Amino acid sequence: MNDNYCFSVGCIVRRKKQVLLVRHTYGRAKGKLLIPGGFCHENELPEEAAVREVFEETSITAEVKRMLGIRCDRKTWYLLFEMDYINGIPTSDMNENSEVLFCEISDALTRNDCTEMTKVSLRKILDDSADYLYSDIEYKAHKGSDYTLYI
Repeated sequence: MNDNYCFSVGCIVRRKKQVLLVRHTYGRAKGKLLIPGGFCHENELPEEAAVREVFEETSITAEVKRMLGIRCDRKTWYLLFEMDYINGIPTSDMNENSEVLFCEISDALTRNDCTEMTKVSLRKILDDSADYLYSDIEYKAHKGSDYTLYI
């Protein structure tokens, strides 16, 4: 199956007051905790990609609850989903991540090893009334200012 590198998803999997996090093994986020996610396959809907990516990376079965936000630049988009935990034991794929864990949302927000984008996404969960345009400083520093992030 071919990946579509222009379209990707991020997945906030909730189990009560906990969120599923993975410790990334490559790229800018190497060694940091972030939410699972990845690229859509060719002819795959974003919701299908979210369920697949969570399972492939963590062995957790989850279902999409709602879309929380979207980040776009001139060539790509990234959809952020809130998902409900269904079942499974967090298990690393030993490829894209070296660790998988459920973490209290409040604890994830104070961890130094959690990415800023993950923290921004989790704040949206805590303040469900927040519906605003946000410039992610970490992403902007990496990609430049030519993008928007709606959460």
